[in-house]
Amino acid sequence: MSYWLDVNAGRGQRQGGPVKDAVVVQVGCGGTGSFLAEAVCRLLMGRDADLYVVDLDRVERHNVGRQAFDPADVGQFKAQVLAERLARRFGRTVGYAVQPYDAGLHSRIFRAQPSRLNLLIGAVDNADARRALAATLDGRLDVLWLDCGNGRNSGQVLLGNATRAGHLRGAFHPEQGICTALPAPSLQRPDLLEAPPTPLPRLDCAEAIAEEQQGATINQVVAAVAASYVERLLDGTCRSMGSYVDMDTGMLRTFPIEPTAVASASRIHRFQVP
Repeated sequence: MSYWLDVNAGRGQRQGGPVKDAVVVQVGCGGTGSFLAEAVCRLLMGRDADLYVVDLDRVERHNVGRQAFDPADVGQFKAQVLAERLARRFGRTVGYAVQPYDAGLHSRIFRAQPSRLNLLIGAVDNADARRALAATLDGRLDVLWLDCGNGRNSGQVLLGNATRAGHLRGAFHPEQGICTALPAPSLQRPDLLEAPPTPLPRLDCAEAIAEEQQGATINQVVAAVAASYVERLLDGTCRSMGSYVDMDTGMLRTFPIEPTAVASASRIHRFQVP
């Protein structure tokens, strides 16, 4: 039996159904994030939703054509370019920040009076940034973290809100077919918070593509998969906790929200459902 995720996890409000109000903070506006931000903005149309984008990088010439930027954008902050473009295109306010994401500072964006969906999207490519995202969830279940990552021609999208296995106790409610907590990306894949064992030259997504270390379309594919999660969260129909894609084999593998998958992802040997 698969369960659908109740986006009011941890609040005792099992309302279900489509989400009319949301707060979405997307961190990372590069290879995946620049495409994902527009998809998210489209999905928020008609909803009482706040959208913020965070990225400290500026658009460089080699980003043009590889990411969702134009020649006129070179030299400007990526977050500012996207926020202003999306605001014009969709007639809505889009907030932005051009400093590194800081849990103590930026998590204040999530409303004091919780919305039906508080969603933190990570489209970053390093362990330090993911550790900052994970810190937002420490001790709280009212924010969902959707994390995107990719290699040369493969990638993953992971969803969750529990940074510790103990937070998953009582998460499944068979009588209603819902789940109120999922292992956070950092619990599903602890290696995402670990730096490489030896220092490596850091290439952004566009440089990696140019050096043939990354396929030219993998970012768009991962962005599309991530956008599908956002769509289902907003519709109240999300039944998945993680997806892996491999463009070389044409594989898309998705893990359903069910006790065995949650136990495996959380390194729990036995998981009891009431």
